[in-house]
Amino acid sequence: MTRNDLGKNGVEDLTQITDLHEASLLWNLRLRYDNLYSNGIYTYCGSILIAVNPYKMYPDLYGLEMAKKYVGKPLGSLPPHLFAIGEAAHSALPSPQVVVISGESGSGKTESTKLVMQYLAAIASGGASSASAVITEQILEANPILEAFGNAITLKNDNSSRFGKYLEIYFKSGAIIGAKITQYLLEKSRIVTQAQGERNYHVFYELLGGLSEADRAKYGLLEADKYFYLNQGNSDCAPNGRVDWNSLQGAMQVLGLSENEREGIVRVLAWFSRIYR
Repeated sequence: MTRNDLGKNGVEDLTQITDLHEASLLWNLRLRYDNLYSNGIYTYCGSILIAVNPYKMYPDLYGLEMAKKYVGKPLGSLPPHLFAIGEAAHSALPSPQVVVISGESGSGKTESTKLVMQYLAAIASGGASSASAVITEQILEANPILEAFGNAITLKNDNSSRFGKYLEIYFKSGAIIGAKITQYLLEKSRIVTQAQGERNYHVFYELLGGLSEADRAKYGLLEADKYFYLNQGNSDCAPNGRVDWNSLQGAMQVLGLSENEREGIVRVLAWFSRIYR
């Protein structure tokens, strides 16, 4: 199958192309991307899923009804989708499984990780105990915290993960019973130095934008744009709108952080702001 034989919408699996070269592969991805509403951002290459980031969310592609379609279906029996990858891993349990999500900055790794997690949480919640449901919610609510303390606006991406993470999820009888997250390669230099057009980690802007004037006065804080460690990139210092301070506090509560622990986090962040003004 050559570039001219790919049809209007391309093929779902690149292994179906007989004339394999860069032009035919890219043309197929382009054809599928132009047909977004038929899962066109996804294309298989055998058991590998290729995703082209549309930089917007398509709710119809990720709702509960879509998730139900992929439950119990073998890989390749339905159109390419992240949920198919999640189902392939889940259906192969209890043997250990791994899903590797990789790509360049801005390719959609963070969102893809969250979507796979949401799928696993949705299909593992059926018949799960209340304790398992709580654990599942805690795993999902860890994302806002990880993004706040580990993601930043860069020239390529407004929610770029400046670290890598290895997420282990533990199942028993099909239900999620625990998880462990290991982070590595944290970009520590960003805390005090950012390039032009880039920003520090989200949490500083969320803190200073989310606290009331009374609370800022309590901790001796100013607006975010008054701090060199936040404004040196000459970019907007407003919270980026993905996770506000109240949502972040709510996520911390779900993960079991006490009021004293949350207060301690605020004090540490406030101390850092005063030191590096």
